[in-house]
Amino acid sequence: MKIIILAGGGGTRLFPVSRANKPKQFMSVNSGLSLLAQTVKRYLQLVQPSDILILTGNKYLNDVREELRKIEALNVHIIAEPCAKNTAPAIALALKYCIELLFVNKYEEIVVAPSDHIIEPDDIFAEKLKLCLEYAKDGKLVTIGVSPTRPETGYGYIKIGEKYKKGFYCEKFVEKPDLRTAELYLEEGCYYWNSGMYIFTLDTFVSELREHCPELYKFITTKSYSQFNEKFETLESISIDYAITEKSTRTITVLLEIYWNDIGSWDSIYEYLEKNEEGNIQIGDCKIIDCKNSMLISNDRLVVALGLEDIIVVETDDVIMVAKKGETQRIKEVYDAIKDRNVAHEYINTKDCGKVVLGFHKEQILK
Repeated sequence: MKIIILAGGGGTRLFPVSRANKPKQFMSVNSGLSLLAQTVKRYLQLVQPSDILILTGNKYLNDVREELRKIEALNVHIIAEPCAKNTAPAIALALKYCIELLFVNKYEEIVVAPSDHIIEPDDIFAEKLKLCLEYAKDGKLVTIGVSPTRPETGYGYIKIGEKYKKGFYCEKFVEKPDLRTAELYLEEGCYYWNSGMYIFTLDTFVSELREHCPELYKFITTKSYSQFNEKFETLESISIDYAITEKSTRTITVLLEIYWNDIGSWDSIYEYLEKNEEGNIQIGDCKIIDCKNSMLISNDRLVVALGLEDIIVVETDDVIMVAKKGETQRIKEVYDAIKDRNVAHEYINTKDCGKVVLGFHKEQILK
């Protein structure tokens, strides 16, 4: 079995903590380890370090190496994507690496996972993954669905259909819906969050490429790994869902019935962290007076809130972000509006590059 961890995203919805030069996979929100390091450790329960591949951008190579050093997983393979082309080309590139450099056979099981999710507890997740691997050996392309707990507009959804053993065939994939549609999905009960995890054998994936994505099929079957790298920028930018999973008749979903959070927005961080009796969270040098259901995070300066409800405030040395809770999926709009300024890409005049915010723990929350 080989594990491919996707660690090239920019995490713009967690601005101002996540920046282009230090995206969210290098943050810690529940331990001393980054989300990336926790993800690697999760899979080290099942495989050796040499069975793990991390896909990332060139500018993050040193950050990835540093995170691996912290957990003494130095034999993990690191693949630098020549440029950002979404998940389908990236996964195909990693599989070509497996074929040519790791001599993986066509029956090898492959697990593709994001680098920035929280899944608890790890041991039960490992048991669920074993079930997914069993179905992958049957020739299925397995996705993992998560029971929705709220009408979330920041996730994709999977509509389940007929049963397949302990899983379900996928009837439909839906991109991030608007709020009303997400509310309807929650009411219907047959829509699940798409976790972004995929399990298959190499043979199954290549067969699906042949049928649904001939350009990538040609690259993975006729070009060397170095040629694939050289021509990577010519490929269409397309997700694995658009390229394969939503078209395939082999796609099934196994439901994950434990805690899962993709830490994709400040709202998701608020949902995850412990709160006081008024529903407030405060981290760093903060003072909350007569507020409800709010979160304040201070990196350096004193942040004071009075008489507020459903507000999220994040202070770093160079930016103060204030948003209404429930609207933080839209922070990407803020990022896009200021992306021509240096502050969108790196910390400006910072003392310690987000010393509190980039490493806050549950026990740091002030009640």
